[in-house]
Amino acid sequence: MKKKGFFFSFLLFIFCSFNLLAENFPQKASKIEDFIPKGWKSIIVKKGDLNKDKIDDVVLVIEKNDPKNFKKIEESSRSNPMNFNPRIILVLFKDKNSKYTLVAKNDKNFIVSPGYASEEGLETLDSPDYNDNLSKAVTIKNNTLRIFTLADYIKYATSTTYIFRYQNNRFELIGLDAQNISGDTEYVDTTNYSLNLSTKKLIIHNMSEKLESNVKKEEKTEKNLNITEIYALDTMSETTGVDILDKYVFEIKK
Repeated sequence: MKKKGFFFSFLLFIFCSFNLLAENFPQKASKIEDFIPKGWKSIIVKKGDLNKDKIDDVVLVIEKNDPKNFKKIEESSRSNPMNFNPRIILVLFKDKNSKYTLVAKNDKNFIVSPGYASEEGLETLDSPDYNDNLSKAVTIKNNTLRIFTLADYIKYATSTTYIFRYQNNRFELIGLDAQNISGDTEYVDTTNYSLNLSTKKLIIHNMSEKLESNVKKEEKTEKNLNITEIYALDTMSETTGVDILDKYVFEIKK
């Protein structure tokens, strides 16, 4: 009996320890700042109408503000320590009384830190214009939320635009646009994958260019897909985008 009691006490300790790592957020608040926990900071604040009530809502990306989470990656050419501070994305609906309601939250590492992305070979938030303006990574267009991520290597780059729409009381993924670019001083190959989860259609656009001769070759294909899964912002992880591409794009392409 003592061993059983010790076992359950140990499980309770582990459970409580994990709970201590979780951040608590208010369901409603009067200010955006009220949704930023102590020890965190906002890195993106984007405003726009997401639920078609003609009132600007808020998409908030926050980052833990801990200097200890800056470290150098082993076997990396980067000399400066990289940022491993975790990131969380929140979506707040604003009402006519200027009150904010938390309607979506992802703290499951969907928005990965630059350090973790570099270490694991994943994409992280970036500007579609390939500059330092991180705020452009999140946009609100036609009542949809769009999130841009990028991984840039020496001769290879990948990027993904996730498109979410508020429906069925959650932000569901309705579109995913991915791009792969590879090349050197002689050629550039670009492949765009446009996946519409609402119409269940996939468009693949391949472009190849020889730089010296300026000869271009293009090929476009369209396919209908049998998509049964529903992907929501709250449950996306750091590998969800890759999993979707593996299942509905790369498998189809083979």
